[in-house]
Formats: sequence, C-alpha cells, structure tokens
Amino acid sequence: MARYTARRCFMRRLICFSLLLAACSLIGLAPAFAEKRGIRVDGKSPEAYVAEQSGKAYAVVIGIDNYQKIGSLRYAVADAKAVAQTLKQRGYEVTELYNERATRRAIESELRTKLPRKVGEQDRVLIFYAGHGQDEKVKGGKAMGYLLPVDVEQDELAATGVSMGTVRELADALPAKHVLFLLDVCFGGIAGTLTRGAPPAVTEAYLKQITRERGRHVITAGAADQEVIESAQWGHSVFTYFLLKGLNEGLADQDDNGVITSQELYTYLESRVFGEAQQQGHTQTPQMAELSGEKGQFVFFTSARGKGSSPTSAPTGSAVGSSDEMVHMRAELEALKAQMTRPAEVPKPMDVAKAPAYEAPRQTGREITGKDGAPMVLVPVGGFLYGENNQRLSLPAFYMDKYEVTTKRYAAFMQATSRAAPEKWNEASQVSDGDRPVIGVDWNDADAYCRHYGKRLPTEQEWEKAARGTDGRTYPWGNEEPSGRYAKYDPDGIASWNGYATLASVESYKMGKSPYGLYHMAGNVYELTSSDYDDSDKYKVLRGGSWKIDAGNLLSAARYLYSQTDRSNDVGFRCAKTP
Repeated sequence: MARYTARRCFMRRLICFSLLLAACSLIGLAPAFAEKRGIRVDGKSPEAYVAEQSGKAYAVVIGIDNYQKIGSLRYAVADAKAVAQTLKQRGYEVTELYNERATRRAIESELRTKLPRKVGEQDRVLIFYAGHGQDEKVKGGKAMGYLLPVDVEQDELAATGVSMGTVRELADALPAKHVLFLLDVCFGGIAGTLTRGAPPAVTEAYLKQITRERGRHVITAGAADQEVIESAQWGHSVFTYFLLKGLNEGLADQDDNGVITSQELYTYLESRVFGEAQQQGHTQTPQMAELSGEKGQFVFFTSARGKGSSPTSAPTGSAVGSSDEMVHMRAELEALKAQMTRPAEVPKPMDVAKAPAYEAPRQTGREITGKDGAPMVLVPVGGFLYGENNQRLSLPAFYMDKYEVTTKRYAAFMQATSRAAPEKWNEASQVSDGDRPVIGVDWNDADAYCRHYGKRLPTEQEWEKAARGTDGRTYPWGNEEPSGRYAKYDPDGIASWNGYATLASVESYKMGKSPYGLYHMAGNVYELTSSDYDDSDKYKVLRGGSWKIDAGNLLSAARYLYSQTDRSNDVGFRCAKTP
C-alpha cells in the first residue's frame, strides 16, 4: 500500500507482510528501563535543573489515514495516537488532530494562531506528523517538501499543502525556547541545515548550553525518494516503532546517563531504522536538520515522565505502566531507608591499591551475528573464578548471545520448523512483546532452537564466566547489592504473572550488564544450560534468577535444578557457539 500512489509521489509506505505469528492483542508501551548513571547540574538532577530552566511542554500530534482525495494509509493514526500517549505520560499538554480534523486550515490555525497564544519564552514545543508527504520542485530547481493535510489537492500543493518553508516560518515565530518537529515522512526539501556526526557527550556544561539557548530542529523518517516502511509486525511505521522504544525504554540514551538530547534521538533512529529497513530489503535513512543557527536542543529524560505528569488512561488493548516502575521505586526506597537507618561511621582512608576496579576483560567488543540474527559476544580464552568457593577454572574461547532469545526470534524459528508453540504463547503479541524473552519452552525446545541456527546451549561454566568475568564478582555488575537499577526481579519475592508485559525488554537494564556486555545475566528469566545438575540424568542446570524471585537468588554462582520437560513463565534461554 502506498502513502501516495499518484504519479508525482516521492514517497510511499510499504506494508510488509511478516511470517511471524502475531497475536491479536496489543500489550502496551510500559517503560521498563533502569535508573541511569545521571549527571549532576549545579548539584541537581538533569530533570530538576531543566524544570527550573524551562516552562511548560506542549505538543501538537497529527495523524491521517483517511484522505479525502488521495490514497489512504494504514498506521499513521495509530502512530500518532501512540506518540500522543507517550507525551501525555511525560506531562505534555497535547493537541490531537486525526483524519477529518487534520485539514490545512486546522493545522495552520493550531500552529500559527492557537499555539503562539499560549506558549511562553521558556516553554518547549514538539510537533509530530504521520501522513502523506511530497517534494515539489521550486524556482532554481530546488525541492520543497510538503506535509499533506486530509483535504490536500494533488495539483495544488502550494495552495493546499503545508510546506516546509511554512514549517520553518512557524518554528521561528513561536516564542518557545525549544521546538522539535518529528515527521514520519521522507523529505528532500527540509529547508534547513542537515546535521551530521555523532552527538557530543552530555556533560554538565553541554546540558547547560543546550537547555539555555534556543533551538529548532526537524527529524524526518527518511530522505527524498525513499520509502517509509510499515508492518503489521510492529503495528506502526518502522520510524515510529523505534521512536517509541527509544523514549519509553530509554534505548535512545546512548551514553546511559538518563538524558536523551534531540541529536542522540536522531542518531539512535538513524541506526535502528536504517538497519531494520535493510533487513526488509529497502533503504530508509532518517534525516535531521537545524531550522535555525541556535545551539539549543530539545531534551527528554529516561527516569521521569516529566514535570506536571499524571496517570493517563491507556489506548484500548494496551497497558501503560508495569510492575517495573513499582519495583524500581520500591528498591530505591528500601535502599534509601537502609542508608538513613545505618549508624554513622568514621570514614577510613581508602586503600586504592586494594580497591577492586571492575574493568571490562580484554578482547571484549568483538561481536558476530548468529544465523538467527542475534548479536553474539566473544568471551576470550582464559581462567576465571567459578562457583561459590571461587574455584580457578580455564575455558577455551566461545561466543554467547548478547541478549536472551526473544519471542520475535522464536516465532521465526517456529515458522521455519513447524515446532509447537510454547506455553502462554497466545498471550504474546509480536507487536509489543517481540523484544521480550520467550518463556514457556522446555529444555528440548531451547536445545532445538540453538542447534537449528548452528549454535548450542552454554555449559554452566561458560554461563558463569560470561556473567562474572574473571574477577570473581558476586553479580554481573559487581559486588553492589541488587537494586531496581541493575536487574528485573521482585525484592519481596511475591510477584505474579501478568502477561508478557511482566517481562522486561532484553535490551533494558544497561547498568546490569556483565563484564562482557551481556544483558540480563541476573533477573528477568532464569536461563537454561546444557549441563546436568547431578548424575540422575533427570535435571539440567538453571542460572541467573528471574522476575519473580528476590535478591538472594540473583547470585552469579547460584545454580538451580530443572527438569528437561518442565515449562515455566520465568524460564528462558540464550545460545552459545564455539569459534
């Protein structure tokens, strides 16, 4: 299906039919990210500092599926509504224009008249648009991009479309400090200066500068003559899908400090959208442009919903908010309570020579991609401390999956092999749960998956080295006691299953990574190994702990027995491979 099927169209949305097995329900956009190593600005958290420097946050969200005179779309309104919901959670005052309400007159009235009346000089404004777009040649041979309202006339773009020149004019006219356009269309005529290069590190000085100065930016889904991919696999366009993941799960926070600048967001989108489009056999490269010469930037945060936020109702079929947030808050409150009740101690000088330095082992960073498309990390040859007694062992080099096997990858395996579905598979949605670990498999299922892709289940010795590294640490992140910033678990050990939303994304909890960069080696789901628990030939070894156990079961050296035919909602797996 094309976004614009007429002869002069420069861009289309392709509907990609997936072979993945999709369930009917949409389970939600609940944030599931860990607390970050936040920077401090004048002794305050970034959120507190920006709250002092900024006023209100406004958004105008536009989505059009049902055009009056040109071809209809499938997911533009769904994209817009999901973005609106995310912004409301973060405290934005959101104006929504969908389908017949998104006329040219209504869009320009909102941007040109209504918005300037209520926006102040310290406020922030975000405009999101999902719908048709088109480039048209203007004088001098240059291209001008147009957003197409619901009542657009194909042969009268200048009179009935919203040009990027108008967008730039409106951005300049808004009194707001920061303005960001997120446009789920592909453009050549952006009417701005394209941005290139990696984003600078977000230091205290840099955050002060970009929040103090004015800034106007636009991020588009792709360049001229490219195609914006949509898929039932995501329930969105690929651009909006990764936009939501980047914000709601903190994945766009590339330096893991709790702050997402507009340039960081763009860099994340450029990488993820381009990569996913390539897998679909297409080229789509998001673009970012400055609409002014000022250095300010829009800023998002991963650890807060935003000033003035309040709970909002979720769209039909979704569950906004999950037990993750309560676990994080509860863990932090427990840590604070313990700190407040701890007797005061006389500080002792630190013996620097004896202080453990948890550095990444040598040769890390070497990755390969398995036949299932999963990244695998090299664990180099050498010794390590094994078990509760720290026995010295040595292993040859091996590769280990960076993430737990996801429902998305397991669905592809089922499709290729006709293997029976795991338990609770009917509760999984490939749209919202594709990046969560598969559960409900038995040992034979896991073994068959790994072997199908030329891999194998790890031994328990391999698993432990991948989790602990070579320094004998207690947990993958070090010796610090578990908290909600490091792992998905239940401090009280009483959590109950609430569908796949109970599980965390396999790419979340960055602070809990192992020395080799593996995620969720503690918590989320127990992981199967190839090792026998004893000599009975009845049980295999489980490692790692899960979402429903307490901190005492997260020890990297702890081992648990598990029948080869058992299935559970807190057991999954990852694969290993011999070089």
